[in-house]
Amino acid sequence: MLQWQPYVLLPLSGAVVCAVVGWSAWRQRRSDRAATALAWTMVGLVWWSTAEVVGNSLANPRVQTGLVLAVFPAIGLVVLSGFWLVLFLVNRDAAPPPLVRALLLVEPVALAVAAATNGWHHLLVTSTDAVGHPAIMVPHFGPFFWVHSVYSYVLLSVGLSYAVRARRTATGLYRRQLTIALVAPAFPGAANVVSVVLAARGGSIDLAVAGFAVYGLVYWWALFRQGMLRLVPVARGYVFERVTDALVVVDPDSRVIDLNQAAVRLVRRLQPELPENLIGLPSYRLVPGGRPGERLRDGEHVFETDGVHVDIDVRSGGLADRHGVPIGRVVVVRDVTELNDKKRELTAANERLHEQLRTIERLRADLAEQASRDELTGLYNRRHLMRTLDEELARARETGRPLSLVLLDVDHFKSVNDRYGHAVGDDLLLAIAGALTAAARQGDTVVRYGGEEFVVLLPGATQEQAWNRAQEWRRRCAAATVPTGQGQLSATFSAGVASFPDAGASASALLHAADKALYRAKAEGRDRVLIAEPLAA
Repeated sequence: MLQWQPYVLLPLSGAVVCAVVGWSAWRQRRSDRAATALAWTMVGLVWWSTAEVVGNSLANPRVQTGLVLAVFPAIGLVVLSGFWLVLFLVNRDAAPPPLVRALLLVEPVALAVAAATNGWHHLLVTSTDAVGHPAIMVPHFGPFFWVHSVYSYVLLSVGLSYAVRARRTATGLYRRQLTIALVAPAFPGAANVVSVVLAARGGSIDLAVAGFAVYGLVYWWALFRQGMLRLVPVARGYVFERVTDALVVVDPDSRVIDLNQAAVRLVRRLQPELPENLIGLPSYRLVPGGRPGERLRDGEHVFETDGVHVDIDVRSGGLADRHGVPIGRVVVVRDVTELNDKKRELTAANERLHEQLRTIERLRADLAEQASRDELTGLYNRRHLMRTLDEELARARETGRPLSLVLLDVDHFKSVNDRYGHAVGDDLLLAIAGALTAAARQGDTVVRYGGEEFVVLLPGATQEQAWNRAQEWRRRCAAATVPTGQGQLSATFSAGVASFPDAGASASALLHAADKALYRAKAEGRDRVLIAEPLAA
């Protein structure tokens, strides 16, 4: 027979709320061990609340007494799974030894056995009284109940102490989860204490179920409004907060669910106008110029804030549960402004060094060029001739290409100096150097050999070609004049032509052969070009 009891609305509402929360948690059991513990906690609460509803809605005292005892296995389940829930929130990887897990099962199993056999020993419930109208069976508890109560509060206190210690160093979402783990049990705990005291004084209302309804509502809010079981904490507080790089954890919807102090400081530099609480913001708002749906790509980025550039290096990685289901991303952001500034300074210094090296190389080349030039005429000097002649001889030997040189000497140059002075002599040498240079072809080398002597090196020219060209130079030089106090002055030269290999196979041999031909030209009256005699067979 049924009876109307307004009191049943409390456990009924608690059962509905806990069923919804339990089902939601059960659906996430594969991705989070805390979800499994929460689901079993809700199962125990639904069992407890349902037994209260049914027991108080029936007018049969015997059935009511049986349902009072049927509540105790549910209580044992709630206590045990509640402890595991707190433990997994503190550490998702918690794995107590098998012996500890077995010992934790002893008390709830003993409680269930005691409830089932209470009619024999009455250690759990000594008796029941019908109180009120309609009547509600109020139990009188035995010694085992009080042992169970002490054990339950001790076990839950141990779990909550873990949460308290962990919360001291936790941040962001993890800190919120631990706060929920600490606050939620306070409602049923306080209600249960009041109910036990009232029952000891003959009261008939069990307020514990009302407390558990609030407990379920808190977890409902945590699940659907705070994403409590959506993501495992990425790092424990100590490490998370002391990493110098900025760490940001985002959910699959790219909303910020956790970040360390380094990240907070960096975001404040980039976006000082953002609200104080960054949790829950879309991740694109953390950087200047971010747009909805846009994700900061890995790599280096440069932002301008208050006229100061900030360089950051971004690295991100996906997060997945133990079944491989994506549950978010962790983004590591390093402020590389100082490093890049040093790199830029180093690059600039390196460029300056290279420019200095290029300048030094140009100066070295200029010095080398100056060292190979005659100071008066600007023609190459004897040192350069010997180096170039050796190179051309090696090339001629390798390729069979002709090679000739012409050694010429200005006629009567000493008398020019004696009569007109050294200044006029220098002007005459310059005029001859200009005439030779003007007549030179690509590849020719014009050299002031010393004093009034010149050498022209002619790669690719045969002996006959060299003689013809020397004749042309002789006519050009004879036409070149320099002014003096006594009128225009011109000069002639005598020359000897030597070719490789007929006149010699080495630099010294060629020069010696050309010199002998030059002296023959002078002996024969000057102002002429003679060919060196070939080597004796």
